Amino acid sequence: MRILWAITGAGHLLKESIDVLEKLSYKHELTIIYSCAGREVLKLYGYDKNIEEIMDRNPNNKMIKEEEQKYSYPFSGKLTHDKYDLIVISPTTANTTAKIVHGIADTLVTNVAAQSGKGQIKCVVVPVDYDEGLITTIIPPYIDKKLCIECNKCINACAFDALTPPILDTKKCTCCKKCVDTCPEEAIIIGREIELYIRPIDAENTRKLEKIENIKTCRHPYDILPVILKMEKIIEKKKN
Repeated sequence: MRILWAITGAGHLLKESIDVLEKLSYKHELTIIYSCAGREVLKLYGYDKNIEEIMDRNPNNKMIKEEEQKYSYPFSGKLTHDKYDLIVISPTTANTTAKIVHGIADTLVTNVAAQSGKGQIKCVVVPVDYDEGLITTIIPPYIDKKLCIECNKCINACAFDALTPPILDTKKCTCCKKCVDTCPEEAIIIGREIELYIRPIDAENTRKLEKIENIKTCRHPYDILPVILKMEKIIEKKKN
């Protein structure tokens, strides 16, 4: 299958989205696109190296960045004739969800969402704001400056030159946690969980997504895998 996967600027469900992309990369042809915020957040969490590995698994894989598309987003226009079997937007921020619901297409990702309808391509969206209320998410790694004594013991433990205490370069960090064990003050924080509140208006917009003809919503990136499995069986049946 040819799958187009869009990443927006949400940290919540980002790791899980990368996990699913990893699984798909061994079997399917992937085109990964980013919003500008999505590209930044990917680096903040240290997942850009994962994406590079995914891209290398298939010579037909492509990577499209919003900043390369200028204002007309020419790539999205190709969807009406350069057919994909499936379009996925995961994770999907409240901002992107609201724009899709209200027919606004002023970014690469929202243009792709709009063109998916015109090209009659199934689009699966994983919104991060599904239900009103509190959710738990993980923030990017960092060094607590109040605890750091700048002993520099962590520097030798890092193979990616990501540490200059009290600064941690999230663009280089791979979250391997080898530095954590070397810190005598427990100042290096990786995988910290925080609570976020989902506003009623954002949860309402998520519900409205399902009313758009070609769009299906999933609560979690892992829920995409059964959708793809079902599509594979249909495609195989058509071939036979």
